[in-house]
Amino acid sequence: MQAWRVHGTGEPLEVLRLDEIDEPRVEDFTGMSMGLPGWIPTGPGLEPFTDWVVLRMSHAALALPDVTMARGDYPVPITRPYITGQEGVGEVIGAAPAWQHMMGKRVAAVAIQPWGSLASVTVGISMIFEIPSGMTDEQAAGFLIPAHTAYHAAIRRGEVRSGETVVVTGAAGGLGSAIVQLCVAQGARVIAVVGSADKVAFCESLGADAIDHSANSFVDSVRELTGGAAVDVVIDPVQGEMGLAAQSLLRPNGRRVLCGHAGGLIAHDPHFYMYNHTLIGATLGSYPREEMRRINVETQGALEKLIAEGQYRPTVERVVDWLDVPEACNDLAERRTLGRVVVRVP
Repeated sequence: MQAWRVHGTGEPLEVLRLDEIDEPRVEDFTGMSMGLPGWIPTGPGLEPFTDWVVLRMSHAALALPDVTMARGDYPVPITRPYITGQEGVGEVIGAAPAWQHMMGKRVAAVAIQPWGSLASVTVGISMIFEIPSGMTDEQAAGFLIPAHTAYHAAIRRGEVRSGETVVVTGAAGGLGSAIVQLCVAQGARVIAVVGSADKVAFCESLGADAIDHSANSFVDSVRELTGGAAVDVVIDPVQGEMGLAAQSLLRPNGRRVLCGHAGGLIAHDPHFYMYNHTLIGATLGSYPREEMRRINVETQGALEKLIAEGQYRPTVERVVDWLDVPEACNDLAERRTLGRVVVRVP
């Protein structure tokens, strides 16, 4: 089969290679365990990982981790070579015993390295759901990770409430645009911080006020929008210097939710406690397996309800062909994309 794999460390255009490799088989995963870097051989103290299905892919999504993993900037070291991609859609052609009921079904699923989603056949793990009614394969391929992460960050961990003012950094990306929609659906006022005029228009179409940080100081612009009032919440998939500047906008008892690192990871200003600010970490995957299963089902149910009510949609704004993957990854690296980018898998 064909698969887009990363062999070295560098920019996606330099290190992505279209390889011909063997298809994964059910027996390849029987008895394997799961760690932060992905699939690992089982050993003392490790339980076999049993939440998986083998998928014949139709579509796969690209995202910023495809860039940071290639560059070697991802927080977890990834052994080379690996197949890039973290989620997509396919038909279940093999499954662990607990997932046999999914055989033959069309599902969206998360993938983890070395078996990423940019392959003809791969393995989906943990977050595995039949496609919601009315959702296309293209939409579903870019749905799970941003929607579930956004719900965890904004609703479960950030506890965004009606009437609050929320600043979202990186708001035109896949995760950012999902956060914007969920906060709007909660009844919050959302101020989206983005980097171009087309991204301003995109976030305004999702119900947010939007600020182009490339034109002016976004901190000053937010204060102008709020009439000088401080904000209740900053939801921050960017961090870095931008996240630190956004934190200065918080009121006493304000909350900053850290849910990504697109702008890099820097030390936190230790004076946050003097302003009674709360820093909240938000990531999926660090919970015990049974709790993770409960969270996944709870989140999927809430999201499907919002979709049915017209309050949420997957923001797949671009679909590319198989051979265009390196250029599409380069566009992600250069911040030239809106929402999600999805790939047709032959």
